[in-house]
Amino acid sequence: MAGLATLGASLLLLTLCAHHLDPAGSVSIPSSCCMSFISKTVPEKRVASYQLSSASVCPMAGVIFTTRKGQKFCGDPKQPWVQKITKLVDARQKKASPTVRAMSTKAPVQGSPANTTSI
Repeated sequence: MAGLATLGASLLLLTLCAHHLDPAGSVSIPSSCCMSFISKTVPEKRVASYQLSSASVCPMAGVIFTTRKGQKFCGDPKQPWVQKITKLVDARQKKASPTVRAMSTKAPVQGSPANTTSI
């Protein structure tokens, strides 16, 4: 009777282990991959951001757009409207980021004793 219990437990363990293993040759696809592309254009003002999905990791390269409401959709990076929106979003983000001005170290400082000259 103990032999049947051991055999049953072994079969159960084997089944659980086999369930968690990937089949040979299977490929895991990250969740941030485009599986299909949207066919219609989307107004640029609805797009908040985008990210690129790489063909080296995903089945196909794509642009994952995120709308201001948080919805995500994929665009074909070869399509002109997709390229236009990515450039516009880049320009918008570049314009929104503050620029840092380099200050010259040779500029005189008002009221500094080192900048006084005597004749």
